[in-house]
Amino acid sequence: MRRVHVLFAGAVAVAGAAVLVGNRSATPAEVQGAPLDPAATDRADRADRPARRDRAPADPAAGPADPGRAAAAAATAAAIADLVDLDQRALSADGTHYEAKLKDGRVAVLTLDPALQAMAERLLAEARAPRGAIVAMAPDGRILALAGRRSDPSAKDGKDAREARPARAHDATFDWHLATEVWAPAASVFKLVTASALVAAGVDPGDRVCFHGGLRSVQESNLRDDRRDSRCESLLYGVAHSNNAIVGKLAFQKLAPSELTRFAHQLGVAEGLPGAELRGTAGAVDIPAVRDLNFAQAAAGFTGSRLSAVGGALLAATFADDGEQPAPRLVASIDGVALPAAPRRRAVASDVARSVGRMMLATCELGSAARSFGKHQAIRVAGKTGTLTRSEPFYMEHSWFVGYAPVERPQIIVSVVLGNPENWHLRGHEAARRLIDRALAPATGREKNRTAKIGPTRRVGW
Repeated sequence: MRRVHVLFAGAVAVAGAAVLVGNRSATPAEVQGAPLDPAATDRADRADRPARRDRAPADPAAGPADPGRAAAAAATAAAIADLVDLDQRALSADGTHYEAKLKDGRVAVLTLDPALQAMAERLLAEARAPRGAIVAMAPDGRILALAGRRSDPSAKDGKDAREARPARAHDATFDWHLATEVWAPAASVFKLVTASALVAAGVDPGDRVCFHGGLRSVQESNLRDDRRDSRCESLLYGVAHSNNAIVGKLAFQKLAPSELTRFAHQLGVAEGLPGAELRGTAGAVDIPAVRDLNFAQAAAGFTGSRLSAVGGALLAATFADDGEQPAPRLVASIDGVALPAAPRRRAVASDVARSVGRMMLATCELGSAARSFGKHQAIRVAGKTGTLTRSEPFYMEHSWFVGYAPVERPQIIVSVVLGNPENWHLRGHEAARRLIDRALAPATGREKNRTAKIGPTRRVGW
């Protein structure tokens, strides 16, 4: 078992397979600084503009661009993941950003936000889950928080892995790599991929489909019209309430396995992480090649898909930006020269992205995340929950939330995954809600110049 000792400026970090090296030892820090600056992520109303093309707002911490040195910084970007050691980062003297000395001696300003990083770590510590990861990201791909926590299972003497139990909470270690590793099933978050493929195939999100059951499973009887079909609801309802029968039936009747696989690749959940600044994997899929019950279950998120926390953030960011996906960024500048952002790529058509975005909004206002993001909230959030239990090598339930806020002008993307066998202290959507609140908190006193000022929201193009 790999030993990891990392404290991300405040409490927790968890992630698994990325290859940024270091001794993984840092000092905890209290939550400080102000929330996300809206000027860094402001954008035009999505309903009233054509698709954006490769425009990333400037990061205030990056400093002014120097055309004479920009080429050198751009050349460095290809090797950033090999040069920067996140575990050796240090808080700047004024507490507004992190810096890290590169292996070649230069100094990089990181995109991590000290307040959000500390908050993410604190939430993971409070959750006390044997495994967990949290990512906060700006819509342009800047990673604002990258955190994870693990207490690996240990087997009793003479017992095999199936009888293993998670270690005690006080044995936990902090490892940001868990945010870049696909250790958790995608669960119902994968319904966003299936919904995208269904809408692209011509399924109207409002069309009614009759069903029975589907709360916790997809059965053979759910795949075709059945006399037990006592209710009729829409695809939007099926995604918002995570109804497996609706999503499984529509996928079985409307999609070829190759189409669902193609959309998984288009949305990046079957690939390594894009860009050159962060090693790891966005997700992995294994969709059955035959359109049968197994295929329907995979389409609903029961089998065949895994997702990392960074992958979940990129998926949510795609729907926040009309179907364009950014590459994750960790370095704002090197030796005072701003690093250029990697171009966004078109993942799905804008009309598909907007349709799925409405399903994510319904999830938070009326569906499975309404408890945390109901209509009474001042800030409207779009997202998707996911819950799935695995019994090997030991019993663990996974709780997901991926989403963005505010709906009208997204400023923050969040992705939370918690793995816990029992005695939940915090669910994914609850942790996400608190992180979003911190990112978009009202301005107070000396923090005005860095605070997102969120007033009454307005419905635009929904």
